[in-house]
Amino acid sequence: MLYTLLKPLVKLSIQGFFRDIHFIGKKNLEIDGTILVSNHPSALMDPIVIAAFSKKRLSFIAGAEWFGSGIKDWIFKKQFNMIPVQRPWLVKNGEKVSNKDMFEACYTSLEEGKRIIIYPEASSLTVPWIRELKSGAARIKIGADKHMQGRGVANIVPIGMNYSNAHRFHSDLLVNVGSPIDFGDLLTDQSIDDKERSDRMTEVIRQEMKARVLHFEREDDSLVVKNVLKLLSDILVKEIGVDSKNIEGIFKVKKDIVSSVEYFKTHNTEEMDRLEKRLNDYISEYEAAGFRRFNPFEKSTSFVVRTSLLIIFGLPIFLVGILLNIIPFVIAKWAFVKFLLQKVSGEAKQGEIHPAFAGSLAYAVASIVFVLWYAMVAIFAAKLYFAWVAVPVALFVGYQTGRYAIRYVRLFRKLLKIMKWNRLKSSNPNKVEHLLSERKAIMAGLMELRQDYIKVMAKS
Repeated sequence: MLYTLLKPLVKLSIQGFFRDIHFIGKKNLEIDGTILVSNHPSALMDPIVIAAFSKKRLSFIAGAEWFGSGIKDWIFKKQFNMIPVQRPWLVKNGEKVSNKDMFEACYTSLEEGKRIIIYPEASSLTVPWIRELKSGAARIKIGADKHMQGRGVANIVPIGMNYSNAHRFHSDLLVNVGSPIDFGDLLTDQSIDDKERSDRMTEVIRQEMKARVLHFEREDDSLVVKNVLKLLSDILVKEIGVDSKNIEGIFKVKKDIVSSVEYFKTHNTEEMDRLEKRLNDYISEYEAAGFRRFNPFEKSTSFVVRTSLLIIFGLPIFLVGILLNIIPFVIAKWAFVKFLLQKVSGEAKQGEIHPAFAGSLAYAVASIVFVLWYAMVAIFAAKLYFAWVAVPVALFVGYQTGRYAIRYVRLFRKLLKIMKWNRLKSSNPNKVEHLLSERKAIMAGLMELRQDYIKVMAKS
């Protein structure tokens, strides 16, 4: 009941919280009798997004320590389809725990064609790579297949959550959903016991999950991977001829860039280190000139004209959006910074909030504040116009103009960056020429390495 009632509201709020949400393989979320396995970079946000955009209801495996008793336990289990799992490493005094009930509940759900989402990393940590996995998903599949005795089999579908920034308002999210994993002979190999079978299956699951995120093996490579992606992604997309709306094609380009950077960090370390230093220096110099997230180099005059017209003629809608949304936005931001952000800690300490929950809490605070605000606006509109039809109209106008206002501000900032770049070209042409030539040289070096990487991959 609560799940069904809240789902439309949650979906709308998520669409407002993120700038863009893209899916690859979304249809695979709807396969019956499936265990969905996902990475876990953003605590509560990860399952909320999947549940909001799935047509069918989901069941969630969650740590038993979250459930409590009484009404809370009833809400979690009956209203939100949550299945408690005991995590032995969190149990005090070394007490033995049993997850027999959890496994049985999963077997029954899968036999009924339901879908269960599980986070085999077993904790939330905001990193772009796939960490070591627990074997629970594989063990559930093995047990469920036996439980069904030939009446069916459980599928395992991998998901990659790719946030541009897991904790920043109006960032981007790519949800990459794979096809059901083919375990080949692992499921029928009689020479291994179920323990070894589940361990091997878990490694297969990890490889499939890695394929769905911009995974890299060494944490030390994170900065260079980020910077090379920032510099090369758009160029390669255009060079290869990938359409700007082809989300899967763009992801593959980025995946290829990550793989090539990793390869040369290992096999051509000296050259890659030289380019990395040069790239870091260039980006520092570029940012010092006042440019960071938007690259104005290749924007045409027609783009500037179109953007200027949108800014001029879109001003009335922007003002309505600001009028209807600035107060709840300021309140939500103040409440989060004042009462929650200060508690975010780098470690899981008593009374402090783990960083992985920061984005989820920001979303929760904003959702509550905006819902209350829109309710007040709707009631005021109904009283003002003496008609309750004003309620849905006020809600629609407030939500849509609010989203428009955010995009308007971003577009306006882009236009300012272009104007600033043009002023720099006029006032300091030598600086601009240096930045452009340095950028071109770095890109040429990286592209040369990439061609070597393509040759090596073609031979393997």
